[in-house]
Amino acid sequence: MIDEFLQEQATLYATGALSAEERELFEIVLEYDNELRALTTGLTETGAAITLAGLGSEDNKPSPELKTRILTTALKRPQQVAEESWVVSGPDGLVKWVNPAFSEMCGYTLDELRGKNLGPILQGDKTDRQTAQRLREAVHAGRPCREAIINYRKNGEPYWVEVAISPFLNRVGEPLYLVARERQLAGAIP
Repeated sequence: MIDEFLQEQATLYATGALSAEERELFEIVLEYDNELRALTTGLTETGAAITLAGLGSEDNKPSPELKTRILTTALKRPQQVAEESWVVSGPDGLVKWVNPAFSEMCGYTLDELRGKNLGPILQGDKTDRQTAQRLREAVHAGRPCREAIINYRKNGEPYWVEVAISPFLNRVGEPLYLVARERQLAGAIP
């Protein structure tokens, strides 16, 4: 059962009323939550059907200029970049979902990570403890943060990664999900 807040967010998404940042976070949550994705798809399809029904007769048919403007606007809307690595966790910091790009970057599958805390799995000897602590504190507080840190792949190889955590908050400001975008950085490992 989808709670009222998420239903409201799905409606705002379907109508285009979310900001670009809110839309991006919501799209990541949609990747994870099948039930929410189905609701949002249904709302979007219903909105399109109502719009088309309102056009009615041939007299109300949209002009080619209007169609071009709508298509241009849709194409300008920011789209997710498939190469970005994403992690969705609950407010407890335990992994709920990772995308294939994340699995490719670190070598772990969703099944290996689901329900676990990423820190003990991905951090190692060269990981800066203060940076790791700041990430942990942000997760526990449900607040945004951005850090560069050395993580370790499943095969033991270290790599630099920038982690940007954004909370997906409910109406009263409590995190429903934490969404982390992880981008591998170039640079020598000390």
